[in-house]
Order: sequence, then C-alpha cells, then structure tokens
Amino acid sequence: MRDPQHDVKQWLAIKLEERGEKAAFGKAIGMTADKVTRSIELESSDPKKRRKLDLKEIEAAARYFGELPPGFEGMKEKWLGPDFVISVDGQRHIVGQVKTSRAQKPEPNASFPPRYQQFPDDVSIPLRGQISAGPNGRFIMNGQDIARVFCPPGLEGVEGAYAVQVQGSSGEPRFFNGETAWVNPHAKVRQGDDVIVQVLGDNDSDEVYSYIKRYVSQSKDTLRLYQYNPGEGETHELEFPADRVFSIHKVVFHAML
Repeated sequence: MRDPQHDVKQWLAIKLEERGEKAAFGKAIGMTADKVTRSIELESSDPKKRRKLDLKEIEAAARYFGELPPGFEGMKEKWLGPDFVISVDGQRHIVGQVKTSRAQKPEPNASFPPRYQQFPDDVSIPLRGQISAGPNGRFIMNGQDIARVFCPPGLEGVEGAYAVQVQGSSGEPRFFNGETAWVNPHAKVRQGDDVIVQVLGDNDSDEVYSYIKRYVSQSKDTLRLYQYNPGEGETHELEFPADRVFSIHKVVFHAML
C-alpha cells in the first residue's frame, strides 16, 4: 500500500540529501536523527522503521526550507506569509522586506515562550531486578522485571531493550551507585564502549554473573574488560574465557533517576 505521505516524504528526503543537512534540520526543529531518518523512509516494509510526519513537523519543514511541500500549496499565507524566512547558502534571508543600507539584524533562534521536544509518555522499557553478588562489581540479574522506566528515543521499538540499576562503586566516575543504565542488546560493540557482560558460572553451574564495565577486546580465547575503580586487591583489567561469555550488551544511555 502506498504511503499516504509519500510525496511529502520524498520532497523532504530530496531536501535533506546534502551532506550535513539532515543533522542541521533535526536540530533546528527539535527532532532526533533517528526520527528524521524514519520520517523519510519509504522503502522499508517494517513499520518500526517508518513514522508518520505530523502537521506541525510538516509546517516546520516548510518554514525551514522556505518552500511548501507537495499538497500544501494552500498553506502559503499561514505557514510562510508574505515576508517569510528562507535559507540561501547557509544564510537566512527575509523575503519581501524592503532592503536598507543597514545590515539586517540576525533573527533570534530561540522561541518565546520556550518550546520543548515532546516524547511519548507511554513508551517504557523494563528495569531488571538484580542481586548484589561479589567482587569486581559482579551482580546477578534475577530475571524479573521490577519496574518500567523511561525509554530514551534511540531505544524506541528496539526488541529486548532493558535497563539495570548500577550497584557499587567499581564504575566510578563513569557510573555511580544508584544510576540507571539503558541497554541495546542488538547494538554492535566496539572498543571503549560501556557494556553489560553476562558470564557463565564455574563448574557448569546454572548461575550467570553480570558485570557493567568498559569493553576492551575479545579474541577466540579471551574477553577483556576494564573497570574504572577497582576495590582493594582488585585490578583495572578483567579477563574471562571466551567460551564462558553468555552475552555482551551495549549500554547506550545512563542517568540518575
């Protein structure tokens, strides 16, 4: 089925083709990079990769580019008016004003009253319960969801996304006791990323121990992690046999709630 906003999205996609324009546009109208990308997606059959542009966003795009999108020609006076602002070569100009010998004052880029980006208040992800377990900040996730917490925009629609609460001081000053860390289990992990690693217990036990650390490297034999604030008798570097590693999930956001 053809997207009812196909022409508008196609117009916007063409406008955003220039390098860096997508980021500048998103920043100017208060949209995350992910939302901008999903707003112009036309090919994917996955509904999670596409989103509908609301009328305020279409109006903001028209004002930003100084041009009406297809199907909205009747909104010229309301959205643009006789003296509307357009962008030319990175400079903002007011069309229709009488030019004077004085340089025109730049337009303020703040709004009054202030505007705030709106996030859905019904989007949340599970906070996993955990039991403090032992050295090097080790803990056990008990498999239960003890609460629902705010879902950052980058995790909207991500299957299996979850959050945990940091315990102990081994992560300081990167992570503090009581902070919440949000996890994307599908994100690619690179050196220097913060991760939650689950490691199988010794002697083929059923226990799976978890650690929130900085990822260093992984070979076919060994996983190497780094902890910022080791306790007495502990070291910054941690190593685990690769065949005991159950999972490595990337931490994408953390904050004190």
